[in-house]
Amino acid sequence: MENIDNPDVGWMKPALIFARTLTNILEENQGIITYVNESTVIDGHEDVDKLIIYRKNGQIHIAPCEEDIPEGMIVSLSNSDQEETE
Repeated sequence: MENIDNPDVGWMKPALIFARTLTNILEENQGIITYVNESTVIDGHEDVDKLIIYRKNGQIHIAPCEEDIPEGMIVSLSNSDQEETE
């Protein structure tokens, strides 16, 4: 098997594998909080310092998190949270 740490593989397939792994870990409407650092800043969203990565409709979504929730915390989304992040 090809070493997936090989930079020639690119980032897309490992990112898709990671997203698929998260769909197996997180329950539907469940997410995890993560902080953004200088190496993970999203272009155009430099002011965002915390994200929620959550599973909805069997897919992984990423949204800014403004709540005072510590990094690594697993959270359940309420109906109002789901509507705001759509």
